Amino acid sequence: MNITPGVYPDFSETTLEALTLAMGRRLLQRQKNLTINFTGKDIMDLTLNEEDSVVNLDIDELEAYIEDGAIKIVDPFFGSFQPGIGSYPFDQANLASALLHLVVHQHIAEFSPALNPEPAKKHCDFSIRPNVRGDGQYPLICTISLTDYPVIVDYTNGMTSAAKPYLLTP
Repeated sequence: MNITPGVYPDFSETTLEALTLAMGRRLLQRQKNLTINFTGKDIMDLTLNEEDSVVNLDIDELEAYIEDGAIKIVDPFFGSFQPGIGSYPFDQANLASALLHLVVHQHIAEFSPALNPEPAKKHCDFSIRPNVRGDGQYPLICTISLTDYPVIVDYTNGMTSAAKPYLLTP
Protein backbone atom coordinates (compact mmCIF):
# COMPACT_ATOMS: atom_id res chain seq x y z
CA MET A 1 0.00 0.00 0.00
CA ASN A 2 1.59 3.25 -1.09
CA ILE A 3 2.08 5.95 1.53
CA THR A 4 3.55 9.44 1.51
CA PRO A 5 7.30 9.21 2.17
CA GLY A 6 8.46 11.03 5.29
CA VAL A 7 5.24 10.81 7.35
CA TYR A 8 7.66 9.57 9.97
CA PRO A 9 10.69 11.84 9.37
CA ASP A 10 13.20 9.15 10.44
CA PHE A 11 12.00 6.86 7.62
CA SER A 12 11.83 7.26 3.83
CA GLU A 13 9.83 4.14 2.93
CA THR A 14 7.07 4.57 0.34
CA THR A 15 4.82 1.62 1.26
CA LEU A 16 3.03 0.71 4.47
CA GLU A 17 4.58 -2.74 4.37
CA ALA A 18 8.12 -1.38 4.02
CA LEU A 19 7.59 1.17 6.81
CA THR A 20 6.22 -1.50 9.15
CA LEU A 21 9.20 -3.79 8.53
CA ALA A 22 11.69 -0.90 8.81
CA MET A 23 10.25 0.10 12.19
CA GLY A 24 10.37 -3.49 13.41
CA ARG A 25 14.01 -3.74 12.38
CA ARG A 26 14.84 -0.41 14.06
CA LEU A 27 13.22 -1.59 17.30
CA LEU A 28 15.27 -4.81 17.10
CA GLN A 29 18.46 -2.75 16.61
CA ARG A 30 17.59 -0.86 19.79
CA GLN A 31 17.01 -4.10 21.67
CA LYS A 32 20.48 -5.32 20.62
CA ASN A 33 22.19 -2.01 21.55
CA LEU A 34 23.14 -2.30 25.22
CA THR A 35 23.75 1.45 25.43
CA ILE A 36 20.03 1.99 24.75
CA ASN A 37 18.82 -1.30 26.24
CA PHE A 38 21.00 -1.18 29.34
CA THR A 39 18.77 -3.67 31.23
CA GLY A 40 19.11 -6.31 28.49
CA LYS A 41 15.34 -6.47 28.00
CA ASP A 42 14.49 -9.13 25.40
CA ILE A 43 10.96 -8.64 24.07
CA MET A 44 11.25 -9.40 20.38
CA ASP A 45 12.46 -11.79 17.73
CA LEU A 46 12.77 -11.30 13.98
CA THR A 47 13.53 -14.19 11.66
CA LEU A 48 13.95 -14.39 7.90
CA ASN A 49 13.05 -17.51 5.97
CA GLU A 50 15.05 -17.07 2.76
CA GLU A 51 13.54 -20.08 1.03
CA ASP A 52 9.94 -18.90 1.47
CA SER A 53 10.82 -15.17 1.22
CA VAL A 54 9.03 -14.29 4.45
CA VAL A 55 9.83 -12.61 7.74
CA ASN A 56 8.34 -13.37 11.14
CA LEU A 57 8.38 -10.71 13.85
CA ASP A 58 7.12 -11.25 17.39
CA ILE A 59 7.09 -8.53 20.04
CA ASP A 60 5.79 -9.31 23.53
CA GLU A 61 5.22 -7.40 26.72
CA LEU A 62 4.85 -3.84 25.44
CA GLU A 63 3.45 -1.84 28.34
CA ALA A 64 0.64 0.54 27.43
CA TYR A 65 -1.98 2.90 28.76
CA ILE A 66 -4.95 4.83 27.43
CA GLU A 67 -4.76 8.60 27.08
CA ASP A 68 -7.68 10.62 25.69
CA GLY A 69 -9.20 7.42 24.31
CA ALA A 70 -6.03 6.37 22.44
CA ILE A 71 -3.65 3.52 23.24
CA LYS A 72 -0.13 4.73 23.98
CA ILE A 73 2.86 2.40 24.17
CA VAL A 74 5.65 2.97 26.66
CA ASP A 75 8.85 2.96 24.60
CA PRO A 76 10.85 -0.03 25.93
CA PHE A 77 14.15 1.26 24.53
CA PHE A 78 14.62 4.98 24.78
CA GLY A 79 16.20 6.36 21.63
CA SER A 80 15.71 9.31 19.37
CA PHE A 81 12.55 9.30 17.29
CA GLN A 82 10.91 12.11 15.38
CA PRO A 83 7.12 11.87 15.87
CA GLY A 84 4.90 11.30 12.86
CA ILE A 85 3.59 14.33 10.99
CA GLY A 86 0.52 12.78 9.36
CA SER A 87 -2.91 11.72 10.47
CA TYR A 88 -3.60 8.36 12.09
CA PRO A 89 -1.73 5.99 12.02
CA PHE A 90 1.15 8.29 11.11
CA ASP A 91 0.90 10.51 14.20
CA GLN A 92 2.58 8.57 17.00
CA ALA A 93 5.24 9.97 19.33
CA ASN A 94 7.55 6.96 19.85
CA LEU A 95 8.82 4.05 17.77
CA ALA A 96 7.01 1.25 19.60
CA SER A 97 3.70 3.10 19.53
CA ALA A 98 4.14 3.93 15.84
CA LEU A 99 4.81 0.28 15.03
CA LEU A 100 1.77 -0.94 16.97
CA HIS A 101 -0.55 1.53 15.24
CA LEU A 102 0.86 0.67 11.79
CA VAL A 103 0.18 -3.01 12.50
CA VAL A 104 -3.36 -2.22 13.69
CA HIS A 105 -3.98 -0.17 10.52
CA GLN A 106 -2.54 -2.89 8.31
CA HIS A 107 -4.49 -5.61 10.16
CA ILE A 108 -7.74 -3.76 9.45
CA ALA A 109 -6.78 -3.29 5.78
CA GLU A 110 -6.17 -7.03 5.46
CA PHE A 111 -9.89 -7.61 6.08
CA SER A 112 -10.96 -5.25 3.29
CA PRO A 113 -11.53 -6.96 -0.08
CA ALA A 114 -10.89 -3.59 -1.74
CA LEU A 115 -7.38 -3.45 -0.23
CA ASN A 116 -6.36 -7.10 0.09
CA PRO A 117 -6.61 -9.00 -3.21
CA GLU A 118 -5.86 -12.26 -1.37
CA PRO A 119 -8.18 -12.11 1.66
CA ALA A 120 -7.06 -15.52 2.91
CA LYS A 121 -3.57 -14.08 3.47
CA LYS A 122 -3.34 -12.10 6.67
CA HIS A 123 0.09 -11.33 8.05
CA CYS A 124 -0.45 -8.77 10.85
CA ASP A 125 -1.85 -9.39 14.29
CA PHE A 126 -1.79 -7.74 17.69
CA SER A 127 -3.30 -8.18 21.12
CA ILE A 128 -4.12 -5.81 23.94
CA ARG A 129 -4.83 -7.27 27.36
CA PRO A 130 -4.72 -6.30 31.03
CA ASN A 131 -1.29 -6.07 32.63
CA VAL A 132 -1.71 -8.46 35.54
CA ARG A 133 1.99 -8.54 36.47
CA GLY A 134 2.75 -4.84 36.48
CA ASP A 135 2.66 -2.36 39.33
CA GLY A 136 -0.47 -0.69 37.99
CA GLN A 137 1.32 2.25 36.40
CA TYR A 138 0.73 0.84 32.91
CA PRO A 139 -2.51 -1.17 32.93
CA LEU A 140 -2.19 -2.80 29.48
CA ILE A 141 0.15 -5.22 27.71
CA CYS A 142 0.36 -5.32 23.91
CA THR A 143 1.87 -7.85 21.54
CA ILE A 144 2.65 -7.48 17.84
CA SER A 145 3.08 -10.27 15.30
CA LEU A 146 4.02 -10.30 11.64
CA THR A 147 3.60 -13.86 10.37
CA ASP A 148 4.89 -15.00 6.98
CA TYR A 149 5.29 -11.32 6.09
CA PRO A 150 6.25 -11.28 2.39
CA VAL A 151 9.70 -9.99 1.49
CA ILE A 152 11.88 -9.84 -1.58
CA VAL A 153 15.26 -11.47 -0.94
CA ASP A 154 18.09 -10.06 -3.05
CA TYR A 155 21.55 -11.60 -3.36
CA THR A 156 23.10 -8.91 -5.60
CA ASN A 157 25.39 -7.38 -2.94
CA GLY A 158 25.31 -9.97 -0.22
CA MET A 159 21.88 -10.87 1.06
CA THR A 160 19.24 -8.23 1.72
CA SER A 161 15.50 -8.38 2.15
CA ALA A 162 12.84 -5.75 1.61
CA ALA A 163 9.11 -5.84 2.32
CA LYS A 164 7.00 -6.94 -0.62
CA PRO A 165 3.83 -4.84 -0.88
CA TYR A 166 0.70 -6.96 -0.86
CA LEU A 167 -2.05 -4.44 -0.06
CA LEU A 168 -3.61 -2.13 -2.62
CA THR A 169 -3.59 1.64 -2.28
CA PRO A 170 -7.10 3.03 -1.63
